[in-house]
Amino acid sequence: FLKTINENMQKIIKEQVKEQVKVQVSKILPKIEQTVNEQLEAEVLTRSSNSSKTSYVVVADLSEMELKKILIKKIEGNKSIHRSNE
Repeated sequence: FLKTINENMQKIIKEQVKEQVKVQVSKILPKIEQTVNEQLEAEVLTRSSNSSKTSYVVVADLSEMELKKILIKKIEGNKSIHRSNE
C-alpha cells in the first residue's frame, strides 16, 4: 500500500515539475531570443564596422602608393633634367 502511494506521489511530483519547467521556459525563452538577437546584431555591426575600416585603410594605402609613385617620377624627371643640363 505504501509503495503505491509513493509511486503515485512520484508521478504527481514529476508531472508538476514538468509543468513548472514548461511555464518557466515559456517565460524565459523570449528573453533568451532577444539577448541572442542583440548579440548577433552587435557582432554584425562590429564586423561591418571593421570591414569599413579595413576598406578605408586599403584605399588610403593605395592613395599613398600612388602619391609616392608620382613623387618618384617627378624626382626622376628632375634628375634627368639636371643631367641633361650638365
